[in-house]
Amino acid sequence: MCYTAYDGIHAPRIALTSITLENFKNKYWEWSKPVLISPPHFDNKDACVFPAKVDGQYMIIHRVGYDIDFDLVNTLDFDGNTWLNENRWITVRPGMWDDLKVGLAGTPVLIDEGWLMLYHGVSSADHTYRSGALLLDKKDPRIVLGRSYYPLIEPQEEYEKFGQVNNVVFPEGYVVRGRELIVYYGGGDQVV
Repeated sequence: MCYTAYDGIHAPRIALTSITLENFKNKYWEWSKPVLISPPHFDNKDACVFPAKVDGQYMIIHRVGYDIDFDLVNTLDFDGNTWLNENRWITVRPGMWDDLKVGLAGTPVLIDEGWLMLYHGVSSADHTYRSGALLLDKKDPRIVLGRSYYPLIEPQEEYEKFGQVNNVVFPEGYVVRGRELIVYYGGGDQVV
């Protein structure tokens, strides 16, 4: 599991931890000691380990700066001194609802058409957090087959418009059941 590690002082970074399948099934929450995997002094968030290997390697999706990046690594056994590389992948789109910054919004899921990946985007016009979708190639998910022109989700309810940060919908995870997409998201950086 990747997560954003932030101490309130230094730049947010990506941490990696794991739990055995047996412990998870038995609800014995003994996680491995977290290890930082993104370089110091760079704001890095919105990460996951892609659910399938790519070219025999683990693909880690993350965000340095304003774009969605990825790195391919041979092992998930990071030593605390080896950092993710920044390979620009999904960029902002000038003049669109996601022209200021974009970031991963949950681990991609495999559907019949390819890998479905939700992402959040922020507009420079109104600084609103919205969410869209990408369709990635089944065999090589680095290939983007489609990207939503319009946002799928945007703030409409009071708890999305007003909170610790106003005008935020921020998907954290999702599941596909049949042809239905169920999205778990945060509103206003205050509620889920």
